[in-house]
Amino acid sequence: VVSENRQHELTARALDPAASAVIEACAGSGKTWLLVSRIVRLLLANASPSQILAITFTRKAAQEMATRLREWLFELATEPDDAVRRFLRERAVAEDEVEALLPKARQLYER
Repeated sequence: VVSENRQHELTARALDPAASAVIEACAGSGKTWLLVSRIVRLLLANASPSQILAITFTRKAAQEMATRLREWLFELATEPDDAVRRFLRERAVAEDEVEALLPKARQLYER
């Protein structure tokens, strides 16, 4: 069993766009949330969509990830600033980067 602090640390490291990550976990463990969150973080770090590779075992999982990514990017483009700030913080964006990334987050859907 992993402590809550350790889990937060592992999640933050997996979401860090400067680090490589391999995510393996059982069904229902939050992999889709983590992988799609990482994709958003990579896009915020100026990665081109063509530079991102996410591999799943099933088409259903790939479709779920693509759907969630589109939904989240739409939310980032349309939700109030406070909701977007909360979204970024939930994905381990450093507090001193949240305001700077707010405009970029709003443009990801269109980009």
